[in-house]
Amino acid sequence: MRVALPIARLWLMASVVGGTSFGAAPVLAQDSGSSDTQPIDWSVGLRGGYSNSSLDGVSYEGIVAPDLRLTLQGPSNTSTLDAGGEFSIDQNKMVRIEDAHVNGDATMQVNEDTSVEGTTGLSLKQLSQFDTSLPAGTTAGPLEFDGTAAGSLSRKLGHFDLKGTLTGERFIEGPTTLTGGARVDNSNLSYWRGAGEMRVGYELTPVVSVFVDGEDSYSAFDAVDPNVLKFLNGRTYTLRGGLSYTQPGTLEAEASFGRAWLDYTDPGIADTQSWVADGSVTFTPDETTTLVGSLNTSLAPSTVVSGDTDVGYTLSGTAKYQVNPWLTLRGSTGAYRTVTLAAGAIDWGYSAGAGLDLASSRHVVWSADYLFTHDDSSINGRNDTHAVTVGVTVKK
Repeated sequence: MRVALPIARLWLMASVVGGTSFGAAPVLAQDSGSSDTQPIDWSVGLRGGYSNSSLDGVSYEGIVAPDLRLTLQGPSNTSTLDAGGEFSIDQNKMVRIEDAHVNGDATMQVNEDTSVEGTTGLSLKQLSQFDTSLPAGTTAGPLEFDGTAAGSLSRKLGHFDLKGTLTGERFIEGPTTLTGGARVDNSNLSYWRGAGEMRVGYELTPVVSVFVDGEDSYSAFDAVDPNVLKFLNGRTYTLRGGLSYTQPGTLEAEASFGRAWLDYTDPGIADTQSWVADGSVTFTPDETTTLVGSLNTSLAPSTVVSGDTDVGYTLSGTAKYQVNPWLTLRGSTGAYRTVTLAAGAIDWGYSAGAGLDLASSRHVVWSADYLFTHDDSSINGRNDTHAVTVGVTVKK
C-alpha cells in the first residue's frame, strides 16, 4: 500500500528547498510567487542535478518545473486552483514525470461560527528506477496516479470547536518494467479508500486548546497480494487526544497521542494495533525566520513483508532565513523508522541538506542545494546518497 511508502523514504520529505531532485519532492519549496496576492500567478523553473549513490552510482538529470496558480477571493469565500509539475530527463535520455498535479480548494464562511471547505487533488508521477521500494533489475519505475476529494464542516459552539471531515481516495499503481522487458503487475497495490474524521476541541484560554480526534477509514484493493494470495482490505481506527497552542503570527504548535487499530477483512491475516504520536510546530520569531517541525505515525499493510503490518515514524524539520531582500538561506533534516511488526524487520534512515536562493531581480531567482541521505533497508541494505542541484526560476 503506497500510503506507507513515504515513511520508508523520508528524505523525500526532508529534502532542501529549490529542488533537490532524483525522485525527491522538496519540503521547503522555493517561493514561486510574489508576496502580493494576485488572481493569477505563474513560474517556470529549470534545474540541473548530480547524484552519487553508493548502490546506484552516479546519475545526472535536467528538470523543468512549470506552475500556474489561480486565486479567487470573495466577501465570504476563497477558491484556489494550482496546476504544475516536474519533468526530468536523465543521462540515458529517459524522460520521467517526477510530479504532475492539479489541486483545488474552496472555503466558505457561512456565518461567524460556521465554515465549510472542499478540496480535490489529482497527481501523477513515475518512480525512479533506483527507488528503494522497487525490485532489483528495474529499468523503468511504475506510474502512480492518486486522486482525492474531501469535504469538511467546522462549527464553533462557545468554547468548543467541532470539525467533521469526509475523504475519498483512488490510487492506481502501474506496472514495473524489468531488464529484458518483463513487466511486474502492481494492481495489488491499487486501492479505493474512504474515511471519516471527527475532531472536538475545547478552548482553555485564547491560545491553548485541548482536543480529541477520531478517524475511521476503509481500504479496498484491486487484486490479491501475489505472495499471500489474499486481499489486504482492511479498516483502520484511530483515536487521539492532544493539546494545541496558537500565538498568531509567531507560534503554532500541536501534539497528540493515541491508539490505532488495523483490522483486516480476511481472517487469515492477523489484526494489529499500535500507539501513535503526532505533532507539528511552526515558529516565526520575525519576518525573516521560519522554523517548521513535524512528527507523524502511520499504520498500514507492509511494503516489506506481504501479509504483515508496518508502523512508521517520521520526523522532519526545516528552516528558512532571509538574510536580505535578495538572499535566502535554507536547511532541512529528517529521520524515519519503519517497523514490520510480525517479521521484526526495521528500515530506517536520515537526511540533512542546505540550500540558498539568490534573487537577481523580482522575477528571477537562482538556487543551489545539497542533500545527503542515508537509508538502511532490510531488503536493499545500506545506501548513502549525495545530491547537488542548481537552477533558476522565472516567475510573474
